[in-house]
Amino acid sequence: MVVAVEDTSPNSSGTSVSAPSSPWLKKVTNSRPIGCERQPWICDNGGKRFPPRVRMLCCRNRCVDVMTDVNNCGFCGIKCLFSRKCCNGLCVDTNVNPVHCGRCWNRCPSGVLCFYGLCGYAEPALPPFPFASPPRTSLTPKRHLPATP
Repeated sequence: MVVAVEDTSPNSSGTSVSAPSSPWLKKVTNSRPIGCERQPWICDNGGKRFPPRVRMLCCRNRCVDVMTDVNNCGFCGIKCLFSRKCCNGLCVDTNVNPVHCGRCWNRCPSGVLCFYGLCGYAEPALPPFPFASPPRTSLTPKRHLPATP
């Protein structure tokens, strides 16, 4: 049976601080550094993902997806403005972009505009065509047949 003994010596403020005094516990708790600052290669998932769909970088000692993170868009430290989102590593205004309308890669149909993140929001409707079908006009002159006797 192993018993860990705690050191309850007072610190500079006069309160007691408990610290592990077991050599095994000290070795286990201090064995690995936290984060990716000293080992940035751990963010790429060991290169096991093929094809690589997500680009992970070590930004401020943590692994970050720089393709979608608004605080690290494209590279570490590049922040998107308030109304923009990070789509594929680029800051995009999804309120008016017809390719990224409302969210990334939400395409509006051809000829439809994006307003307030909605495709075709408050677009004026085209007036109906005044005829059931367009009138037919002949561009060739009519031939007059000679009168028969």
